[in-house]
Amino acid sequence: MSKPNNPADDWKIWLVVNPATWLMPIFYALLVLAIAVHAVVFAVGLGWQ
Repeated sequence: MSKPNNPADDWKIWLVVNPATWLMPIFYALLVLAIAVHAVVFAVGLGWQ
């Protein structure tokens, strides 16, 4: 295996890491996490007064 010639070969990472596969699931997971954090913050009384 030849050593990558960066940055000329940087585009090749998208052949392995396809945003169409992982981008939306990560966004949905972040949305669920943000809602959970807000729910906890408001439950302990640190929300808006």
